[in-house]
Amino acid sequence: MANGRQKDWRELCIAVTNESDSTKLSSLVQELIEALDQGERNWRHSICPLDAIPTSRDAA
Repeated sequence: MANGRQKDWRELCIAVTNESDSTKLSSLVQELIEALDQGERNWRHSICPLDAIPTSRDAA
């Protein structure tokens, strides 16, 4: 986290490519993984479940 806010995955990617210290790099990579996981969870949560989508059989 930087300045009390979580970094965007894009910012983290840039930071990872520019980091030469292995300890800091490891920490940044872990933070990037967590940011990507969170983004995927948010994306999956925003999609409605398949059983909520009517099929042609249900409509008949």
